[in-house]
Amino acid sequence: MWRCGLRRLPILAVASILVGGCAGPRVGGGRLNRAQLKQKALDCLKAAISYEHNPAVRVGAVEAFEVSGLDEAGPWIRVALLDESAAVRFAGATAVGRLRDASAEEAVRGLVSDEDASVRVASLFAMHRLGDSSQTGKMPNYLLSHEDVCVRRNAAMLFGLLDEAGAIKMLARAMRDSDLGVRQLALEGMARLGNAEAKQELAFMTNTGIGAEEVFAVNALAATDDPVYRDTFLYKLDTAAHLETKLAAAKGLGMHGSDNGCQLALRALRTSRATVNDPNDPKMNQVLRARVLAAAALGAIGREDTLGALDDMLDDTDDPRLQVAAARAILEILAANRDTALPFRATTKKRRR
Repeated sequence: MWRCGLRRLPILAVASILVGGCAGPRVGGGRLNRAQLKQKALDCLKAAISYEHNPAVRVGAVEAFEVSGLDEAGPWIRVALLDESAAVRFAGATAVGRLRDASAEEAVRGLVSDEDASVRVASLFAMHRLGDSSQTGKMPNYLLSHEDVCVRRNAAMLFGLLDEAGAIKMLARAMRDSDLGVRQLALEGMARLGNAEAKQELAFMTNTGIGAEEVFAVNALAATDDPVYRDTFLYKLDTAAHLETKLAAAKGLGMHGSDNGCQLALRALRTSRATVNDPNDPKMNQVLRARVLAAAALGAIGREDTLGALDDMLDDTDDPRLQVAAARAILEILAANRDTALPFRATTKKRRR
């Protein structure tokens, strides 16, 4: 994820891009066709890739395609490498590297000289992951000494995604950075790469009582895929004071095969209320984060009976970033249940007013 702010604008007109007949019944026990719903979610992501009003929507679509596991994903990710927005090019290059998409090698090589420093370091990351380490030695400078804090944050994230234990040493040096964001991303990367001290520090952070810090720590621990933290997620689901922390815990539990947070996530998927009264954190932002986290939790949990609610979110939403989150979760659930033969049943919901 690009580590600088992007803005909100009008929603995607998903209904206008659907193949005829794709929108089946969504409530009251109606039966939905998997192929149609998959196509509907894909159409949403394809529309989002070219959504001109807000690069954050395009970034979200790239990241959704990256984790979808679909053969159709590659060409759409490669489109992002040509985007006018540096954030989208960064997301595209990162996805190419994570997926080791050799068909995009020439395109990401061209980004080594991109005008944006974050895109350049992402291209170096991708080339390294594709087997060309001839310029990898340039990456530490972006992490440790670049003047732009956003570049250092993005570099810290990329080092954590290298999947090489040797990157821990560089991330440990980044822990001395003056910027909290850089230090947090370095800590997350070290934990992802298996560093026990980093995991211990994140476990401590889950109990600070500061909502944003707890969400970050829970998500970072979930990314380690270490089952030892399942009890931590259960505890935060039951006791956390902040909804976003509970939803992050629900996602972590879902990643370990538990649906304990499913009902909470379904309720939060439709929320329209701010959870805290904070003049520096507008209601709109709080609701957006909660609903995106709820969709992510449902995607990780993987229960087919939540697809109806996600389908409704795809159609009836206030922000295209929510539509992308719903599409991503739908594809994740369909992939997890691809061997199930019977049609799924939609959940019942009341439409928000």
